[in-house]
Amino acid sequence: MAYRRSPLRILIYLLATIIAPMALMIINHVWWLDNIVLTVILISWMGFGLIVLQPYSTEGHETVEP
Repeated sequence: MAYRRSPLRILIYLLATIIAPMALMIINHVWWLDNIVLTVILISWMGFGLIVLQPYSTEGHETVEP
């Protein structure tokens, strides 16, 4: 059953899964161009966060099959 998330919760999830890792990747590549390990970790975190937290609105749709 789908439930309605508050806009604040959606914003926090987006901040934790997309915005903060992208900002850290940009900062990482500006200061340490050859540090690819942190970028791989951040991309993994983004994928994990998108799968687990699903920060996008799922109005009226179930995301997990019963």
